[in-house]
Amino acid sequence: MFGKIVKWLLNSSLVHFLLSVVLVSGLIFATLYTQRAWDYINHTNNPPVLKDFKNGIQNHLVWDIENNCYFVRPYTENTVYLVTVPDCNRK
Repeated sequence: MFGKIVKWLLNSSLVHFLLSVVLVSGLIFATLYTQRAWDYINHTNNPPVLKDFKNGIQNHLVWDIENNCYFVRPYTENTVYLVTVPDCNRK
């Protein structure tokens, strides 16, 4: 009995169709997921060009209370990066 079921499954075109659909869906999902992950990595490692926000602290040097120097780099309308600058010529 079990052998007949296995033989039917191996010869069934419906099973082959379903396996093909699952395989193609998996490949599409993997491709989209990989592309999205790559875009995220590329975007976080390479921020967009500097933006000019007019009358703000962006695109300037700032110092913290320990006298470490940072460049304030705009990222989005609400987010900035503080990029470490090793030499700011401030005594």
